Amino acid sequence: MDKVKELFNIINNSHKIVFFTGAGISTDSGLSDFRHIYSKSYKGIKPENILTKGFLEKYPDIFFKFVKDYFLIKTKPNVTHEVIADISNKTDKDVCIITQNIDGLHQKAGSKLVLEIHGSINKWYCTDCKKPFSMDDIQNLDSLKCQEDDCNGFIRPNIILYNENFNPMILRACKHKLEEADTLIIAGTSLRTLLAYEIVKHFKGKTVFINHPLKKSLPKKMDLEIYDDISNVFEKLRDLENEENYFL
Repeated sequence: MDKVKELFNIINNSHKIVFFTGAGISTDSGLSDFRHIYSKSYKGIKPENILTKGFLEKYPDIFFKFVKDYFLIKTKPNVTHEVIADISNKTDKDVCIITQNIDGLHQKAGSKLVLEIHGSINKWYCTDCKKPFSMDDIQNLDSLKCQEDDCNGFIRPNIILYNENFNPMILRACKHKLEEADTLIIAGTSLRTLLAYEIVKHFKGKTVFINHPLKKSLPKKMDLEIYDDISNVFEKLRDLENEENYFL
């Protein structure tokens, strides 16, 4: 059986699905994956050294320029985000998205239950007065120093920087959804981070892995593995949905 057809049947036979997504699903929207970002220095500095709270406070201008160059890019959801949203909204299935991405494209596509384990680049706040800032506010700023009522705090994105702890409420929600799910569909991540590995290791249901060609190093064997252009896989899923006139 064609692997995408097999995936289609798995989705139709599932009741509670968790999609676990990584940067690979957003590259077709024009965003770089983290491996590409981290493969070169930025103004002679390693990106992982820039994305720390200490660097933000010591060199806010470089931090802000780096984030603007790589993350504050206007993008639209692609077919992968859209098909996942269709499965979430046009069926009676219980669908949760756990994402490593900070781009907010799942929500832009219409998905409702999205657990962002690394936070969101679309939400910013002052570290002192806690005033929230929208993306439009940030695009118009020249500096990350808060000027609200003489506040002198730093404005930062609501993302998990290096050496910061993950949000325990988000992690508990992820664990709960994974314990409930009968199917886990992993798309666009190499599973090389400890958190991603832990999610896969503890899930006991049917597991599907979708990633780009040649990225075949896995911590465990999946029930179904598809190595293809990710947008191509979800485009075929959409075609099957239209052909069969259902995701049940």
